[in-house]
Amino acid sequence: MAGTRDVAGRRYAAAVLAIARQDGALDSWAEALEALESLTARPEFVAALQADGMTDDKFQAIVRRVLPGVTPVQLNLFRLLRRKGRLGLGPDIASFFRELVDEERGIARAVVTSAVEPDDDRRSALARRLAEQTGKQVTVETQVDPSILGGLIVRIGDRLVDGSTRARLRALRTQLERAAL
Repeated sequence: MAGTRDVAGRRYAAAVLAIARQDGALDSWAEALEALESLTARPEFVAALQADGMTDDKFQAIVRRVLPGVTPVQLNLFRLLRRKGRLGLGPDIASFFRELVDEERGIARAVVTSAVEPDDDRRSALARRLAEQTGKQVTVETQVDPSILGGLIVRIGDRLVDGSTRARLRALRTQLERAAL
């Protein structure tokens, strides 16, 4: 989720969530959207699937190869996106759908950046502490960025807590510069 996502992807994801809830098929739709994300992960994939020489029959055959258990409604979503030239939204739709399902299930995803890779015990302790603070089950994804020097940067949804040594040093420098004036 490191880039900017198209809000149209959120609208499609919300519509899919409504259908999935109605059908009691959240997991099936999650699998379908993972397949959509795989099919549309790279611009050249989207270009090939949207190309003039790609017939609807060929497109459906590709989708069925990637997702053998695709339902007619799921296949119709893929076909609709192709017809409207919106296959490029696939990764955004899948990403937003995961967030909406997690929200519905009371799960929060945290992205934790540290200077070194934390071991499993530290990751588990961090997940427990974040769960206590948020009141949700928390899954932790870690990233390593040696430039932060130490400490952690934690992002949960749109909340960011920068407890890195680099941020603390910047804050200290700012305080010292203000004091010197």
